[in-house]
Amino acid sequence: MTDAIAEALEKRIRPTETKRLDAFVDAAFAFAVSLLIIAGGEPPRSFEELMTALGRIPAFAMGFALIVMFWLGHRQFGRLAPRRDGVSVVLSLAIVFMALIYVFPLRMLTDAAAHFLSGGILPGGVTIDSYADLAGVYTVYGVGFAVLGVLYCLLYRHAARRSDQLGVAAEDLDDVRSWAGVWAIIALSGVVSALVAQVFPLHLFPGLPGFCYWLIPVGIFVLNRRKARPAGTSSEA
Repeated sequence: MTDAIAEALEKRIRPTETKRLDAFVDAAFAFAVSLLIIAGGEPPRSFEELMTALGRIPAFAMGFALIVMFWLGHRQFGRLAPRRDGVSVVLSLAIVFMALIYVFPLRMLTDAAAHFLSGGILPGGVTIDSYADLAGVYTVYGVGFAVLGVLYCLLYRHAARRSDQLGVAAEDLDDVRSWAGVWAIIALSGVVSALVAQVFPLHLFPGLPGFCYWLIPVGIFVLNRRKARPAGTSSEA
């Protein structure tokens, strides 16, 4: 019965529909990037407003890089899993939904980070008036970051479980599982950052929740070491 349902879903999600879904996801991420535009949605009306808009370029670059990271995650999934079923469609749409929400705390936080790192030279500091507000922004951002990471982790884990239905090649199955682990680490870093923002006195070190995201490269390094260890052991034997 389960095989019959899976076969029906596979026939329903045809290559044309898969391309349309991926195109929709691409367009949604492009729209998310447009929400990060440096001038705040309106063209500058004076030289002072132009300088303020240009001063937001570093914050825009940080936000742009993070949006692109999530977009590339879905693009990589499309390369590894060329077909879709009902679950992968729902997860892809949930990713789009969360990305469009996530962009708002992302923009506020990158503005504040650029202002802080530049010693107050770049604009953005006026958007957050207190350490309580900063903790709130870090928390909302971390939760959104974690939810997106969980959705990607579920998407890749689903592809690993239903590799035949989603068209995952046998030689790519290890990559799919590895990406599921990477996105789990990404989700965990968001949870840790949000928790630190809630319990740590930010007046001592306002940037500590942001530094929690350095857990991502550290976690990926540990994950790769754990993957490489059994192979090395078997070769020595």
